[in-house]
Amino acid sequence: MFAPSWVSHRMISMRSRFPELSMRTFYAILREFPRWFMIHTMNEKTEKNIRSIKVLLIVFLILAMLAVSKAASTVTIRIMLSMFIFLLVLPLVTALEKAKFPSWLATGIAVLVIIVVVLLFVWFVFFSVDLLIQKVPTYSDRINDLDGLLTSIASRWIEIPENTSFFSTLNIDWVGGVIMPVLRQVSSSTIGIMSNVVIIILMTVFLLGERHMIVPKFLNFVEDDDPDTLYNENDRGTEKVSSVWDRIVKQVSRYISIKVFVSLITGALFYAIAMIIHLDFALLWGVLAVVLNFIPTIGSILITVLMILMSIIQFAPSLGPIIFVAVSTILVQNVIGNFLDPKLSGNGLNLSPFIILVALAVFGYLWGIVGMFLAVPLLSVLQIICANVDYTRPVAMLISSGRSYKKQSNDRINRRRGQRPGRMGKGQKGQKAMQNEFEFADDVMFPDRNTTKPKK
Repeated sequence: MFAPSWVSHRMISMRSRFPELSMRTFYAILREFPRWFMIHTMNEKTEKNIRSIKVLLIVFLILAMLAVSKAASTVTIRIMLSMFIFLLVLPLVTALEKAKFPSWLATGIAVLVIIVVVLLFVWFVFFSVDLLIQKVPTYSDRINDLDGLLTSIASRWIEIPENTSFFSTLNIDWVGGVIMPVLRQVSSSTIGIMSNVVIIILMTVFLLGERHMIVPKFLNFVEDDDPDTLYNENDRGTEKVSSVWDRIVKQVSRYISIKVFVSLITGALFYAIAMIIHLDFALLWGVLAVVLNFIPTIGSILITVLMILMSIIQFAPSLGPIIFVAVSTILVQNVIGNFLDPKLSGNGLNLSPFIILVALAVFGYLWGIVGMFLAVPLLSVLQIICANVDYTRPVAMLISSGRSYKKQSNDRINRRRGQRPGRMGKGQKGQKAMQNEFEFADDVMFPDRNTTKPKK
């Protein structure tokens, strides 16, 4: 972009008045003057238009990233799983380092735990699939008995033609068309995961080894080549990026840790319920409850429905065990989902339930079952980043549950009046610094945080 002719003449005359200016400095001033002129003369409407354009560009960038993720799902799934495992074991590594373990030993213990858990899980999957295949003929006979029972019950109210059963009207081959394909799919998926597990573990190891250099590397990547502008711990930009990164690691790691704890409790209770009534594959139901509990809402509903269906197949026409399984599993899910989980996690995530369901659908479409496991952590990361960037804060508010919207509106009004929300009395103006830019993000994600200071 070139400056107008009158600007060039004025700059040349300035050059003659100040001969001590180097040619490099002179041309730098000449080159930057149009940008300075535009910045200082643009009106408020232009700023809003530029902000809207930036938001649109970010939206298009996100859509493009989703399209690339779908096209290169084989690679992106490995990356996301390694980051998920990294955030899962990071609290363990941190605790070991605080206990005076060397960093390499703490990382080695974490990797050993990962390998043991993966091997146990794979062994359990193949063992369970083998048992299910052996039990298929038995369950096929039980389904036929259940079909006859339902047909006899339905014939009391409606006329059913001879040689016609209840399930035959559905035209479904339960053994060859439903059960066996599902078992084969589970086995093939497990084999596929095992083929990638070495790469995923290696990526996790390198993430653990370089976790202290992630922020400096990012800052050195986005800054220019001037040594004075590279990573500096006292720089405000460095402080902000470090704060955002620490918040992402802390919040997502806390979410995953709490989810693991709650899922283990859910799995133990489901295992106990199955053992009490001698439901087949009690351990399988407990493990499935642990795994599916990581999928919000849908996972809890799915494991409950599957366990009730299994009790119907095994115990029908006896209603006692079926009612016990239905009532106990629903009660466990409600108590844990409505009381224990919120009590432990509080309102830390502050994510909209509708947005969570949308994220489950989107990431499930992109990466299948793996995407459904990663939907909530990725959504939480997106919220944290958007809450710390000026022109994407409305996106963070849209993702949130909305509890902080009214509070933020009142705080903005108070800030414009020169008051510090929640900390300064009415009429006090400018006596202390205003809220810094991090507090907005804290209010978006932690709306119930008590910001008032205790009275002395």
